Amino acid sequence: MIRRRTTTDTPAGIDRRTMLRNGGLAVGVGALLSACAKNFGGDTAPGRVGVADEATSLPDGEINDVVLVRTMQSLEHSVAEALRLMTEAGGYSAALQTYVDRFAADHAANGAALGALAEANGGESYACPNTWFMSRYVEPMYGAVASSDDVQRDCRAATHALETMLAHSYQFLVGLTTEPEHRRQMMLLGAGASRRSAMLAAQASAGTHGYLGPSLNADAPETDGLGFPIPYAVPSTFGRVDQVPVVVGAVDDEGSRFSTTLQTPAENTFVYDYLSC
Repeated sequence: MIRRRTTTDTPAGIDRRTMLRNGGLAVGVGALLSACAKNFGGDTAPGRVGVADEATSLPDGEINDVVLVRTMQSLEHSVAEALRLMTEAGGYSAALQTYVDRFAADHAANGAALGALAEANGGESYACPNTWFMSRYVEPMYGAVASSDDVQRDCRAATHALETMLAHSYQFLVGLTTEPEHRRQMMLLGAGASRRSAMLAAQASAGTHGYLGPSLNADAPETDGLGFPIPYAVPSTFGRVDQVPVVVGAVDDEGSRFSTTLQTPAENTFVYDYLSC
């Protein structure tokens, strides 16, 4: 006897309950997609997941001369704090500590001068380290230095990088300030940072590699045999604003040391007028 296949037959392995369940799911998904495709009005903000507090939007920050002055004031305090940490860790030789003490005094005086300049122009002095710069650069760098296989080597390198960063930052912000007196002050303080950077570089490497960097001397290497950046007293003809490489710390399990690049201030580093210590 031949059995005729009817339209009620189902494929092998699929019963009517499965078909009904899957069919209902398809209808539900179709209804959802159809609803999403229509504009029913109402709040179009994305839904929230979890119980976190609502995000607080920051005020709009205007970039003006006072903001730039306060930013450099915060960086002067940041470098002073880094020198204090490395001094307390015993990271400098007795001879170098004499210079570092003078550097720290310079940074304190520079911070005070910049604070007075901000107040004279209707702003508020920002006599404390830059929070963003400390958390992204100083603290990780100091952590690597403190656990280094050669603390004095790395403290010297970190100090040189910080002073060079200040020089680059002043050079960069001079072009953003508008008032002549503000630009003059930036140039004076930037020249001081350049002298400190050059002195540290000359002490560290001039006897072996000379005073002129690769942009002035094609035979000057950028790094030594261990991969450490070589500092030069005169790295280029004009003031630079590029990144400052830093390599410090002990070799890790992967054969690498801590490395970062210090950068000139940007919008996320600026000390806007709504910020205070």
